[in-house]
Amino acid sequence: MTPSWILIFFISAIGAVPTRVTWVNGIGHNLEHMEDGKNLLSHMFGGKEVQFCHNPTAMAHEEDYVGLSTDLLQAGTQKFGWITGEVDELVRHLREAVKSVGKKGVVIHIAHSQGALITSLAAKQLTQEERSHIECICFGGAAAITRAEFPSFKRLVNYYSVNDPLLFVVPSASRRLQSGIFTSVEEDEYVFLTPRSGNPALDHALFGPTYCELVAW
Repeated sequence: MTPSWILIFFISAIGAVPTRVTWVNGIGHNLEHMEDGKNLLSHMFGGKEVQFCHNPTAMAHEEDYVGLSTDLLQAGTQKFGWITGEVDELVRHLREAVKSVGKKGVVIHIAHSQGALITSLAAKQLTQEERSHIECICFGGAAAITRAEFPSFKRLVNYYSVNDPLLFVVPSASRRLQSGIFTSVEEDEYVFLTPRSGNPALDHALFGPTYCELVAW
């Protein structure tokens, strides 16, 4: 079955449905990472422009473990519901995206890792009408975004590699995995994926072999 955001992109290409693709990242991404990721996502979407909302990192380089600890601490405060500047910025970003596509348009919002947690906090500040224009596609999210909490989203899906380490901090996703009920008839809110590399860190990465293959498909 072809993912619905790909169908929407195809329809928009002939002018029927205005769309915008947005992306919010997890920890450890500087602006260079974002530009590279934006270009890769655009290529996967057939050249469609991708606009990112940067969740900045405190890491000065790839092995900056102090910066990594700062990033993780920030994510921990958000896990307890703290509204940081990154949340406010994503609210602004999504509102602008919804406004840009108009009443008949769709925003395909890709959220990875901490980006899904930031999205869950930002979603609480959006109106039902604003959420109704957004398809929220999460990969390895630090929070699962569900229809029970946000019934007005146009579409919600949470993808997890079965070895994704963030399952340890998202009890609802972990329980669903353990139950063996991966999807429902009404809404495939949780989709669990066979890891491609067997390395949890690599399979968690948005542009790693597991999630990247799904986005490209």
